[in-house]
Amino acid sequence: MTKLLWVFMMVVGLSVLGCGEQPEAGTDDGGSADVTDDGGHAVPDDGGRDDGGSDAVADDEGHGSVMGDARFDLETADLAVGQWIEYGADEMTETITISVVDTEMNQGTECYWVQFSGPGFAAQLLVDPAGIKLASNDYQQQMDVFFADPAEYIRTNMGDAGQMADMFGNEQNMEMMLELIRAIRIVKFDQGGGSIMAIDMAGVAEFLEEQMADPSFQESFQQGFMQGFDAEQGEEGLEQMMTELDNMEFKFTETAVEAGGRQVEGVEFSIDHPEVSISAVISNQLPILPLAYASVWSAEENESHSIQVRGFGMTGAENLLPGEPMQTIPAMMFLQGMTQQMGAMQSDGQGRR
Repeated sequence: MTKLLWVFMMVVGLSVLGCGEQPEAGTDDGGSADVTDDGGHAVPDDGGRDDGGSDAVADDEGHGSVMGDARFDLETADLAVGQWIEYGADEMTETITISVVDTEMNQGTECYWVQFSGPGFAAQLLVDPAGIKLASNDYQQQMDVFFADPAEYIRTNMGDAGQMADMFGNEQNMEMMLELIRAIRIVKFDQGGGSIMAIDMAGVAEFLEEQMADPSFQESFQQGFMQGFDAEQGEEGLEQMMTELDNMEFKFTETAVEAGGRQVEGVEFSIDHPEVSISAVISNQLPILPLAYASVWSAEENESHSIQVRGFGMTGAENLLPGEPMQTIPAMMFLQGMTQQMGAMQSDGQGRR
């Protein structure tokens, strides 16, 4: 995989997971990527796409705005027992299913057991729906910033590994991560042979928040991120992407896509480049997770890969881990043990100097 493709794939993830600095409105350095109203972006035949017209518009300064009136809407129907959605990749027969299988009161809140299952495995998360919605709203705002002008967002936040580290490690992004962790109350999984184990997440978010407040944590995070990024040739890939921004075409298009034999309406974000094409379709007509379709094509490998919905429904989910777990372990026990171990290693290292 080329470094450019690797970084391209990161861009889509960062649009959701990265909380970067918002570009100033009305800036134009002459290098903005072209935005067109052409809805004819090609994807593999198995995607079932049916493109509509693009919502590209121009702002008051005449710059291209990818979003227009359309937007990636992450808000799906409220969680309810019975919902399920199944995903497959390429032509593979194996699939992954996400479903809502039960409810349980936890700390005075009605929470939902969300199940992830596939060939030979099953795991469940007990989630607080209000917490999930809070985190989703924050990610929605971040996505709106990214899609308003992807090229300028990339220039502002992804110029080098230092900017990337700042994006991942800033206070807003850390808080968004903590919101997701707070929303997960218990993790339950099958150890094999019908033995069910559970991990109680109580106190984890508060523990991590305290660790993040330590200036040494931020310093270690920055150093670790930049070292790891450089080891994967990420810095070189970012430099290449910056020089290729003028050859990238960003589109934001209302569309319809086949999902499990049914047509659902949604919005597609795509990046086109002579070497790489990436697209993702979000539809809030789907339950649990709004991702309807995603694909990537590489000129170097001359092949494409895609993930698509194979089926979904509002009823009929099957609980694969019924009953109480044989054992419940506090996650804090692991975290405290790891912290003590790391402290001992640091003390030992200082003692040898």
